Amino acid sequence: MSDELGRLPEDTSVDFRPAKSVREELAHMGTAFSALLSTRLELARLEYIEARRQTAKQLTLMTLAVIFLWAAFIVANVLLVVWFWDTPHRIEVLLWMTGVYFVFGMLALWRFAVARKRASKPFSATLAEFEKDRHWLAMGFSPKPQPPAPEKAERDGD
Repeated sequence: MSDELGRLPEDTSVDFRPAKSVREELAHMGTAFSALLSTRLELARLEYIEARRQTAKQLTLMTLAVIFLWAAFIVANVLLVVWFWDTPHRIEVLLWMTGVYFVFGMLALWRFAVARKRASKPFSATLAEFEKDRHWLAMGFSPKPQPPAPEKAERDGD
């Protein structure tokens, strides 16, 4: 992520020395939980900002592409119809145009489905950190959390 989005807090370490009293232990746990939650929320915020920027940029570019390609498409259609209108092949040309547009449309839908299937899920880094935290809590606050075994990716065959 870019530097302009901000940085995560640098010191997120937790002191694991035994406390002298229950009150100190509770304060220590509260501080650790607060730091953990703060870091995770900052990560989620940064991922949201990045996703929003990428989406806005992609939407702008896609809108411009659609406008200009649609204009070229209309002009090309009019040109073909005018070109062949006084010939005996005008019906065949219109049928071919329809078939070509159908094939291109189906190819575009297929590519859209493939791209959608391959797209990463939003907030995947945040969810991974929450999973590590859940595992750490389940292990009884051990100083060195052992991350869960990585799950096999669904897209291995692609």
